[in-house]
This record gives sequence, structure tokens and C-alpha cells, in this order.
Amino acid sequence: MGGGRVIIEPLIVPESLDGPGGEDFVAFVELLNAQARRDGGSDLVKRHVTDLLSQHQAQQDYRRAAILAREDGVIIGAGCVEYDRAAERTCEAEIAMAASHESDALADALWRATEDLARAEGRSVLATWSHHRYSEGGERLVPPTGAGSLPRDAQTGHLLRNGFVLQQVDRGSVFDLHGSYDGVDALLERALAKAGPDYRVEWWTGATPEEHLEGLAAAITRMSTDAPSGDMDVEETPWSGDRLRRREARIERAGALLGVTAVIHVPTGTVAAFNELGVPADRSEVTSQYATLVLAEHRGRKLGSIVKCVGLKRWHEAVPESPCVVTFNAEENRYMLDVNEAVGFTPIVSGGAWEKRLTVEG
Repeated sequence: MGGGRVIIEPLIVPESLDGPGGEDFVAFVELLNAQARRDGGSDLVKRHVTDLLSQHQAQQDYRRAAILAREDGVIIGAGCVEYDRAAERTCEAEIAMAASHESDALADALWRATEDLARAEGRSVLATWSHHRYSEGGERLVPPTGAGSLPRDAQTGHLLRNGFVLQQVDRGSVFDLHGSYDGVDALLERALAKAGPDYRVEWWTGATPEEHLEGLAAAITRMSTDAPSGDMDVEETPWSGDRLRRREARIERAGALLGVTAVIHVPTGTVAAFNELGVPADRSEVTSQYATLVLAEHRGRKLGSIVKCVGLKRWHEAVPESPCVVTFNAEENRYMLDVNEAVGFTPIVSGGAWEKRLTVEG
């Protein structure tokens, strides 16, 4: 901190970016992005202000709250928490600091305030994610899974000092949407042959077809229990067709676009696997992969390869302006890492999943 008086106060969510509070909200998002850029070395994981505003305005299914740190009136840091309202104890959190004020003292102050915010929401388990340039050199931290590692740097130092425990390492990878699709085509051909006639592929953008609404909602629910999560405390967070429609409406209000690839199990009509790709209102921005899951009872049939490959091909046709796709996978999820490598994803960033148990007063 720079020596001036630091005040930490709640972030007021504005009704619009050009109204009261809009300037502070933009500064909040810029802080998050600048921190991610310094930590991970690129803009490939940045947040978009219109998307984040729509998320903070829509509080029915997710609770989101944030704080700002000001020194002599200037915003120098931020912290935020969010959690699924179906969860009883867990929440996600992060902090960010202005580069000119980055310090152990400010990081510690922001974590204390963010933890207080989580406690006030009745949360007892705090999770956070760190981003680091992808590398293998230097002194390393290894999670309990034994898969992957993180550097011992200033960021991991902040987290360890504030009582967080590293539970899992993720790999962030990028696919060039304007590059070769030879690997995609070859893998898709093999995967379709393996899956056989009991499975068919469907793809859409925007509203989920009514016949798949509840099936996709059920599959998204399984993300909280079926996806690799190391030793993280993960609670099941149920989704319904109504909740899915609310998410679609929020995405549409923000001007963003979501594409879904689904593999349907023909005998039952259920969603056996799915993949989601999304891009903000500016279609020339990086595409983010939000989720990929093969339900446990349908694994071993190359369905993950199918949703990945079909999703990439159809997405490039629908959004030719977007340059690339970024995805994150647990380092112990060797199957999906093999799929990514086969189609041409290259690693760019390492992610750490951290957890801290909180004492809740009362």
C-alpha cells in the first residue's frame, strides 16, 4: 500500500454502465483482468464487463458480492465472492490489486475483508483459483492429486500465508480456430465409429430445444459431482429447465452467444455428454469453453471426443471472427488432456484450485 488512508467498502452494482456506479464497476473488472494478465501472461482469460454486470445483476440462482479498496479515493484493489444458492457452505472468491500498489500488506487486507464477506454470507469453505504462466522450472508446489504443479511465486505465497491449501492443478490450453482441423477431423471419425448407432449428435446456439431442456439441466447438475475436483469440497448444485432458461435470458441480455454440443443417447433420449462454448458481444474476442462432461454411465465410448470436435467445427462456422478457444482441465483428467492434445490444443497457463476452511461466528 502506498501510505495513504485505505478504505474497504462494498461495490454497488449499477443498473447500467453509464449510470451511477458504472465507472466503479468498470474499474472493478479492469482490476480483475489486469491481475489475471500479470499472473498468467495473457488476456486469454479476461472477463468482459457486460457479461460480469449481467451476472451481478442476476442474483436469483447465484449470489455475488464484491468490495473495493480505495487509497485517498483511488481504487487500488478488489475482492469478490460468489456461490450457487443451492450450496450450503461453499463459495468462490478472488482478489485483485492495482500493479502500482501490489504488496503483501494489501493482499492480506483484501483477503481478510473478502473472508469477512464470505462469513457474513454464512459460508464456511472458501475456494479460489490462481493463474500462472505455464512452465515446469523452479521450486514447485504439488497438489494432493500428484498431477501437475505450480511455481512458488508471489501469488502462491499470498495464498499460503493466508491459510489456503492447494488441492488441484488445472491446465489452461488454447486452440487456434483459424488453424488446421486435420486433428479434429481424424479424431471425430474414430470417435463416431466407436460410439455407434445408440448415440447421435445435436448442436445449437441460443435457446435449448424444448425436448432437451430438462436433459441438459440434469447433465449440468452432474458437473458438480462427476467432474474431477481433487480434494475440493464440492456440493451438488441442482439445475432445472427453468434455471437454464434464466441463464439463457441473461446471456442474451448481455449480447453474448453460447453454443452447445450434445450427444443424445437414442434409446432413452437423455443427454449423455455435452460441451459449451461462449463468446461475448464482441464476436472477435476469445471463445471460452464453459463445460464439457460425459456422464459417468456413458464413459468409454469416445463421447468426450465427439462433443469436443463437433463443437469446435460448428463454432468456427457460426463465429468465424473469434480467433481461439480457451479451456481448462484438471491435470489428473488425462482422458480430456489427450483429446485436447490430439485436436491441437496447446498449454498456455497453469491454474491452481485452493481451499480454506473458515470459522463462522454464531
